[in-house]
Amino acid sequence: MPGVPSNKACERCKKRHLKCDETRPNCQRCTNAGVECPGYVQTRKFIDQGASVRRRYAPYRDSDSKRGTPDSPRRITRESPAGIDIDGSVTGDMISQSTLSSQRTASSAADQLLEASQGFFGSSGEESREHNLSQAHAQDETDRSAPNQPAAILQADTTTTLQQPWSVLNRGNPQFALSPNNTFGDASHPQGNTPVHFQHENAPTPARIPSLDSQSSRGEKEDFHDVVSELMTDTEHEISFLIRHFSQVIAPWLDLSDSRRFFATYVPLRAIDNDFVRYSIAALAAKHLGQMKGATCTASIGMFTTPATMETYLNAPDVDWFLKAANYYYLAITRMSSSMSESYMPSSSAVLEYPVDIIDNWLRQKMLNSPPSATDSSVWKKAETLLTTATVLTMYRLICEPGEKWQSYLTGVKPLFESLLQLYGNSSDNPVKFSHGIKASFWNFARQDYLASYFSRLPTYLDPTNLPLWRAAGLPINEQGEIISASYIFHSHEDLASNSLTWLMSKVTNFLAHFKTSQLDQIVPQSPTTAPISPPSPTTWLNLSFELQSWVDRMPETFRPCLRLNNPRDTSKLPEVSYMPFPEIYYSLPSCAASMQQYHFARLALCLNRPADAITSPTTAFDRIQSYREVTKEADYRCKEIIGISLARPQGCARIYMTAFLFGAGQCLEKPTERQILLDLLCGIGADLGWETESGIQKLKALWGENQ
Repeated sequence: MPGVPSNKACERCKKRHLKCDETRPNCQRCTNAGVECPGYVQTRKFIDQGASVRRRYAPYRDSDSKRGTPDSPRRITRESPAGIDIDGSVTGDMISQSTLSSQRTASSAADQLLEASQGFFGSSGEESREHNLSQAHAQDETDRSAPNQPAAILQADTTTTLQQPWSVLNRGNPQFALSPNNTFGDASHPQGNTPVHFQHENAPTPARIPSLDSQSSRGEKEDFHDVVSELMTDTEHEISFLIRHFSQVIAPWLDLSDSRRFFATYVPLRAIDNDFVRYSIAALAAKHLGQMKGATCTASIGMFTTPATMETYLNAPDVDWFLKAANYYYLAITRMSSSMSESYMPSSSAVLEYPVDIIDNWLRQKMLNSPPSATDSSVWKKAETLLTTATVLTMYRLICEPGEKWQSYLTGVKPLFESLLQLYGNSSDNPVKFSHGIKASFWNFARQDYLASYFSRLPTYLDPTNLPLWRAAGLPINEQGEIISASYIFHSHEDLASNSLTWLMSKVTNFLAHFKTSQLDQIVPQSPTTAPISPPSPTTWLNLSFELQSWVDRMPETFRPCLRLNNPRDTSKLPEVSYMPFPEIYYSLPSCAASMQQYHFARLALCLNRPADAITSPTTAFDRIQSYREVTKEADYRCKEIIGISLARPQGCARIYMTAFLFGAGQCLEKPTERQILLDLLCGIGADLGWETESGIQKLKALWGENQ
């Protein structure tokens, strides 16, 4: 296999991170700067012969032969299996030439390539001739098997400049088939029959060695292709790729407690007719790919089958997905705002507003101008579609933000759902019941709301005492605030159990926020005119504990783990025999795994934040020691359950919400081995799912460092 120098910039351009035109012996950038070019490092790499060599070092393709210079005396043109001519002319009868003629013209092509590549390969004449003869024979074999490929033109005259079209979106061009698994361009039309041509208008004119000029032009063309790939959005293939990635990977996150899978099933269908839904999906999917550095892994990829076209994306790790995500987010916000223009005129700064605020303004205008009737299904469906878009775009914001910043993106959730509740109430005398899509969005916001409340120790925006709102979302709550047996409201018992626990979690995090606020008030008292904040009463704590126990007593059978290893073997230390300090607990349904982890987390939080009670508090030293031991014992049990569920590695829709629970459990760990296991779990969530976990890892390390 011939050794050929790889395309490298000169040493000066490489150190300054500048684009080098790679002109020999001195690059043009150094010459223009008036400095001596330090030259090039002539490293060699060995690549496979045949089609791969021709793709890398052959000239540009051009489907239009008229772009070549007709008067070039030594132009080599391949128009057909045997159509190679060196006199600059291409005739129609060349298509029917015999195999012997093909071999002769291939040899002539090798001679021309030999003359044009002495400086390019940087090797002896015999070595270059051997390489080019091998390349010409490989080209001839390809010509026989691919008679309908577009023509490739090489300008081999040293007195003229290589002029080539900038056709960067031609799917049939083999120079973009960079790997066997990538069968199309990242910005190409999915059928490949409508390529877009970009013409280079200011082509350089100085005379250069053709092979070097071809090398430089190819590097520029590849860079231009990368730029176009990142700037072009909304191509049919790219949208298909992003929507499928959303449906398979991200939508299950939003359908965690919805067995009817609204976001995975219905939202992609809404994207067909609504631009802002389509662009919001693309924005979230592109940002997730940016978090994953372009890596994709879905359960549907087989071991021995080829992925579908819409499942793969050319050079995905090299694409600036964050740039694409920002473009799609802008398109989603502007299209969503313009769709409301019939009753609400968005401000010039609408792009900077949060989606929930934009929709809330639209709903308020609806109520003031023309409240819809109960039979006006178009308005309700539009409200559902807009709220769905807001849910997706809010997840777009939260996916890379630490939990402490979540509340800033959820400020408009409370007025939004209050407006929806009022709008539904004005149109019907019956108890308000949200549609399926609004319920699915509500429970996502409720889950994000209580997690943000835990991290910030501030009250939730969705008040758990606002019973009409939670009833409209599907919870069967009586006037005393108790959940009654009415599971028919939900599609399954698991949905009812998961969402009722979310409501209880909101009450628990509000209790923690109240407890924290009262402690701060005692340390830093407010002004004399402000009444002191009293700590939560022991009665509140007891009521929450009773509600959680009632939830466990009534949970469905599916919330029991189907697999449990109390002493799993630590495979990371093979061949040494060692065992993990935590169990592995596996649930057949991810919603059950997530709910049980939330339950143990709520129990852990209440255990560590029990208010002092003058009646039941221990009075003697022995009683206090016994009380501390009981707290330590329960905290140890809850931490093992939380970490054990994580160690079983449930589906991604359950893992992304584990950050808060693992962080809470990590504060109770003391042994270095246990702490390392928990850090590995957090790192795994970030690596596998693109979820932000680094802030929690750093906070735990700082906390543990202070205690050592």
